[in-house]
Amino acid sequence: MKNIVICADLNEKSLEVLKTLNQSLDFKEAKFHFIHIFEIHMYNADLVPVIFPTEVQYPEIEKSTIGILDKLTKDIGLKNEQVELKCFFSHSREEKIRSYLNEVHANMVVVATRGKHGIEGFFSSSLADFLCKYSPCDVLVLRPKK
Repeated sequence: MKNIVICADLNEKSLEVLKTLNQSLDFKEAKFHFIHIFEIHMYNADLVPVIFPTEVQYPEIEKSTIGILDKLTKDIGLKNEQVELKCFFSHSREEKIRSYLNEVHANMVVVATRGKHGIEGFFSSSLADFLCKYSPCDVLVLRPKK
């Protein structure tokens, strides 16, 4: 059975692109891991470190994220037994994704781009670029339709 990991960003554009996944992949004999990673940020405010999100917020954020991912899998047409939904919190989403891909022995990772180009795309880090360079498995990049 193939393990396919879908890195889901929760913005509307990315979710719309991921809904077209059934046009790109054969769903037979595959286990789908839908994951979202919240990056933990640390700020200094008046010489006191502030961490966002806080551990107290994790359960609520995780519940909301799993709900969004569950709706996405139903929109795509996947069966519950084919799907695993995960929400992670990490200081480095790239390292967390790479370690998860190794952990589940992924055959493929799927990521949707936001379609930013030119100067707008130059200043934002691209998860798709990172995965194309460092993923231990095949990468499928889905782009938004024009």
